[in-house]
Amino acid sequence: MNSEFDNDQKQLAHVAKLFNEAEIAIKEIEDFGSELVIPAVNQLRYCGNHLVRYLSDTSNKEELEDSIKHCKRAAYDAYESAITYHLLEFKKFKEDYCRVQITPVIPDYADIQQKIKQARNFIRNNSESKTRGECYKDGHKHLQLLAGNVEKLNSNRDELNKAIRKERTILLFQVISGIAAIIAIVTFI
Repeated sequence: MNSEFDNDQKQLAHVAKLFNEAEIAIKEIEDFGSELVIPAVNQLRYCGNHLVRYLSDTSNKEELEDSIKHCKRAAYDAYESAITYHLLEFKKFKEDYCRVQITPVIPDYADIQQKIKQARNFIRNNSESKTRGECYKDGHKHLQLLAGNVEKLNSNRDELNKAIRKERTILLFQVISGIAAIIAIVTFI
């Protein structure tokens, strides 16, 4: 009986650790989008529900296992939400600078795009809801990588805007020179 109690205590400690990790993930995500991640919060509610059931009947060990699954899924859902947010940020970046050569300003832009593609594939490849919870740690890794790269891109917006202004100035000079040449030809004729 004592070893069963010890095992239950270890599982409860594991649930507490995972619950804390999921809460931290949700708080971290709220900093990005300032919105509550409802699916992740719901998963923590389900975890609590399973814990209450277990506490009502400690012989029902499945309830502990289910609470662990919901904690993992809560963390995954939070990371998925943040990854999606950063993918949208990247999409906006690409739209804003679609006519600018980015590599002169951000030499590792191709590498950044590859890492962003990996994060996108991570989300796409984990569309099956039964396996998502098991990938929560990978979600955190992808989020950290993605967030850092999107931040790097956004921090270079000023330099890219300078490049846009420079290109516009050159284009304007060429147009004015062309008009001046046409006027000179017409005047000569």
